[in-house]
Amino acid sequence: MRLAIIGGGASAVTLMDALARSTPGEKITVSIFEPRAVLGPGRPYQEDADSALINRPADSMSVRHTDPLDFRNWLREAGRSGEFPSADPEARFQPRRLFGIYLRRRLAAAAAKLVVGGGAVEMCTATVEDVYSAAGRLVTLASTGVAEAHDHVVLCLGTPRPADIYGLTGRPGFVADPYPLSEPLPAGEPVTVLGSNLSAVDIAVALLRRGHTAPIRLISRNGLLPSVRCQPAAIDPAEAGQLAEAVQLTPPASLWTTVRRLLHGRLVAHGGSAHEMALDLAAGEPAAGRLARQLGRTDAADCWRAVLLPLLDPVGELFWQRLPLRMRESFLRRHNTSIATVLNPMPPATAALLLEALRTGALEVHSGITAVNASPGGGFMVTAAGKNHRAGVLLNAARATPYDPVEPAGRLLGRLAARGLARPHPCGGVYVDFTTNRVLGPASGLYALGHPAAGDIYYANAGSLLGISARAERIVARIRRGSTTGTTTLATSSTLTIGGRLDG
Repeated sequence: MRLAIIGGGASAVTLMDALARSTPGEKITVSIFEPRAVLGPGRPYQEDADSALINRPADSMSVRHTDPLDFRNWLREAGRSGEFPSADPEARFQPRRLFGIYLRRRLAAAAAKLVVGGGAVEMCTATVEDVYSAAGRLVTLASTGVAEAHDHVVLCLGTPRPADIYGLTGRPGFVADPYPLSEPLPAGEPVTVLGSNLSAVDIAVALLRRGHTAPIRLISRNGLLPSVRCQPAAIDPAEAGQLAEAVQLTPPASLWTTVRRLLHGRLVAHGGSAHEMALDLAAGEPAAGRLARQLGRTDAADCWRAVLLPLLDPVGELFWQRLPLRMRESFLRRHNTSIATVLNPMPPATAALLLEALRTGALEVHSGITAVNASPGGGFMVTAAGKNHRAGVLLNAARATPYDPVEPAGRLLGRLAARGLARPHPCGGVYVDFTTNRVLGPASGLYALGHPAAGDIYYANAGSLLGISARAERIVARIRRGSTTGTTTLATSSTLTIGGRLDG
């Protein structure tokens, strides 16, 4: 049996690890296609400065959802061996580069185990330009011109790059992709960052920690920084069961209203504040005041984020899948930006650093961006809230849009759609079967893992490594069963259920 994995980042590592740990069956040959020379880290976890930290706690960054402490334990073992003398294995938030090394090691171990079991692993330094069906198999056409037939193909395309909304790529002074964060910038040059999300925060923190002396400016549409991570409250099994039952049994058209009612009841029962929730989700509060307020609530048991988010996490995937398509589209259009600030919070230490920079004037946060233009004499003019801000260096941290059709991942998805092997999902990626992650269409051996499946698996879950690991195991289970026949048509997919209206 032959398996192709398109992409060599964290999603591919979880798939390889799950494959190596699965019950051996038919001998398998795996081809991993990745244009980067180093497999495993992908864009987010490549070699970088130690100041570039992961924004998730180390205890939730494992490639094995059944063993969330795998990365932490690997760090401890590496610490005992003296491999990383400057690292603190017990630190809650670890450098990205260390996680990248962990991914490389887990990938190498998985490949070695498959080879020992009689299989083979091929690392192909190339992009995949096309996938098509031939004689009941899936054929990959690589950028090297080599075509190979496979029984199964898994799309592990990673996170889309930041969107170049204003068409500035190639302009002097414009950095289209901020990673790696260790890339040098003129020390005395003011820096403007397009965006105020986690990527923008990463840029600001990296600059501040390396002693950047000139002002740093974050400019976005809403000016919302990510929330400050707080300690989650304990989950009451009875409440969790009630919510899970509601998500499973409530008719889709009334699901949003029912879940909101249950969550409001839990918030009130735990002394949480609806006013605090409204403040966190709304734009307009000054960035310094917002950070100071949230830093004062990181250990508060009645903080709404501590009360509600742990309860939502186990049912998030099913809730999203059961929402009618119109509600999903409305949610993404009206609420996704503010919800993303809560679902992707920053570490308290990061928030404290930003707050100090805001108070001293080293950092500014602006909202209301409407235009960015290249200036005739060099540099850029950024218009926000009716004011013009001149920028010599402009770093792009704009929210990623669907895969750019010019990029390899976008080109491939476009060709799959043109061949009828996949259908673009209006909420991102392609339509997939919720249970197996199989791409819905005539090819039963085609799967999507991570962000290519975000339309049917809400991106907060699709992008969570533990969530990706659980999904990888489902794909591996189906592959190991040798399921290479049968189709599921788009017309019968429950993901196409349409109806209802999303209330604000």
